[in-house]
Amino acid sequence: HKNHYEYAKRALLSRKHVLCEKPMVLLKSQASELFDLAQKNNVIIQEAIKTAYAPAFNKLVNIAKSGIIGQIRDISATFTKLVENKTLREFNKEMGGGSVTELATYPLCPIIKLLGTNYKNIYFNSIWDKDTGVDLYTKINLEYDNAMATATVGIGVKKEGDLVIAGTKGYIYVEAPWWKTEYFEIRFENSNYAKKVYIEFAGDGLRYEIADFLKSVHNCRETYKLTPKESIFINKVINAFRCDDDFNFEKELICIN
Repeated sequence: HKNHYEYAKRALLSRKHVLCEKPMVLLKSQASELFDLAQKNNVIIQEAIKTAYAPAFNKLVNIAKSGIIGQIRDISATFTKLVENKTLREFNKEMGGGSVTELATYPLCPIIKLLGTNYKNIYFNSIWDKDTGVDLYTKINLEYDNAMATATVGIGVKKEGDLVIAGTKGYIYVEAPWWKTEYFEIRFENSNYAKKVYIEFAGDGLRYEIADFLKSVHNCRETYKLTPKESIFINKVINAFRCDDDFNFEKELICIN
């Protein structure tokens, strides 16, 4: 993670298009700088969050925004995986290890696509590994004017990896693993009105981000599927978790052996 900024900057300065693995960087200021550099050098840079480019996920976003479940009031998205070997990068604090840096890009994606980036407050609840100093499990809580959201990530705690979008008329449920969206249900108080939606998610999803990247390069235009503003916000949240002084937030820390 920590090498992305340097490599991406060198490529942009050489007028090369960049598709950068997530998280793009670990500082919000670096994300802003890279997008500015891309614009000045007439090239494209995109963050490789494959879910953002998948057809089913974009269909899900459109349906959720259509009003079919009313006003969206809450989003809960979870992505966890168990990493048992503590010698790996995921447990190396100096290499940007931890649950938030490793996984938060995914659950933050549906939150910003549906609720935007104009939050009122953000706070984190974490369980930390005392030996390595990285977070094993974190809940990122976002508060908006008329909604709330929680992005849950973990490399040392396993939880159901589903997505729930709750509205005033109903809700959308995406079963695990929601980030490989190919099936979801639109549910209502009266279960007779429930709808099921199926859309193929081919392979592991990399083809979608690559295809969208090539389209952006060909058209010389940034994609709407993950805009610079959205990508910068995701990196800003990661930056906040890593103790950015200019970001107002609260933390609840729990250290375990």
